[in-house]
Amino acid sequence: MKNIKDILEGIEAQIIRGPVNRPLSGIFLNSTKIKKDGCFVAITGFRDDGNKYITDAVNNGAVMVVSEMEPLENFPDVTWVQLKNIRKAFSRMSMNFYESPFEGKYVIGVTGTNGKTSVVSLIDGIFSKVSETARAGTLGMFCGQRKSISKLTTPELNDICRFLSEECPDDLKNIIMEVSSVALELDRVNGINFSQAVFTNLSGDHLDFHSTMENYFNSKLSLFKGLPENGWAIINIDDKKGSEIIDNINSRYLTYGFSSHADVRPDKYKLDINGIKADIDTPRGKISINSSLIGRVNLMNILAAVASAIAGEMNFDSIRKAIEEVKAVRGRLDFVYKNDFSVLIDYAHTDKALESLLLSVKELEFNRLILVFGAGGSRDKTKRARMGKVASEHADIVIVTSDNPRNEDPGSIIDQIIGGFSRGFKNYYIEIDREKGIGKGIEMAGKKDIVIIAGKGHEDYQIFKEKTIHFDDYEMVKNIIGRNNA
Repeated sequence: MKNIKDILEGIEAQIIRGPVNRPLSGIFLNSTKIKKDGCFVAITGFRDDGNKYITDAVNNGAVMVVSEMEPLENFPDVTWVQLKNIRKAFSRMSMNFYESPFEGKYVIGVTGTNGKTSVVSLIDGIFSKVSETARAGTLGMFCGQRKSISKLTTPELNDICRFLSEECPDDLKNIIMEVSSVALELDRVNGINFSQAVFTNLSGDHLDFHSTMENYFNSKLSLFKGLPENGWAIINIDDKKGSEIIDNINSRYLTYGFSSHADVRPDKYKLDINGIKADIDTPRGKISINSSLIGRVNLMNILAAVASAIAGEMNFDSIRKAIEEVKAVRGRLDFVYKNDFSVLIDYAHTDKALESLLLSVKELEFNRLILVFGAGGSRDKTKRARMGKVASEHADIVIVTSDNPRNEDPGSIIDQIIGGFSRGFKNYYIEIDREKGIGKGIEMAGKKDIVIIAGKGHEDYQIFKEKTIHFDDYEMVKNIIGRNNA
């Protein structure tokens, strides 16, 4: 068991009041989850202030409080540590407590607006063929059959460290993780020495947090600037920001994409509703792959994973087998029904992701493309009209519905989406109730039509102003089709 002095190693504190030789049971951000002899880190967040819960934390067993506030006098028996940058210190404390579980591991960070989850799953599949590998991201943390669910794209470092230490074997070699711009900005991955960084793409998102596209890009760029000279940057050269990243790094790099200038690129390929077949050129020669994944966007994800594997010195046999075995990630270009018509669920919740999704599906054989989607409330509002424009340009029929309206009026969000429709586009319907919207899309579907349900993907909840309810697009599709076929 670590003591206070151990976890403060390398951290410059403004004030330390109380003993530093106390043993600690763990480090916690949530006052309700404190264990006896725990350390409570009081972070000021965007929606709440952890300092409001210090009393609760102490009452629940905390013997140490870390805060940016000066020590409070009403906790004389608690060790109080005042810090200037609590987020950066929290990451270092987590590493100290769990004895740096990233040390000596091959760590790959995947960042970009879209595609992170799919790329991480593909890379994990390849590296797992050779040695013990863990992954962390939107869907949770995984190591073999062990898993832990997280609602963050990049889980808090304390949670990742705990998982790696408690759930992964001693011979763990590789860690593959999604790295969001928010996590980079908030020092959530501070102290991790990345061996590789993968750039998928960049488009408008999270501007409610970053304010400008420049800030958003610079957050992602920081991951690549932090790579060592012998590290690898894996860059989507088809994205206009790819070259800019290359101009700002000191590490080695490999590029991927459809461009003839890409280091890893498809020579020949075939896309259909059953999957992808492709011959891929790489610096080590040509590799032929077969995948059940669908569409051009997934071929691009596969190129990213192949480039990462080449840099990580994986053998072609492992790459081929893994890509053949990896199934669609839940909520990512996932066909959940194929009969006279097909139904596909995807997480696309930005204009660029929606465009990539629709363009990928349009390369398949179908009759009409019916799109059901909305946009999240209390998030970047600028993308709503852009999403509407993309939908009207690429779908035959659009049903605009609710996503996670949060603190906003669903009708107002829908109005902003419709405001972006191309002039003269009238083939749309409004259905605020998402279940009814999905039902309408399925009921309209005829022979060889494809119904796309976009925006929520893997999520099994819907967030409203006063409540969060259970809501799963997969369950809705199954129930609606079941009723219609009864």
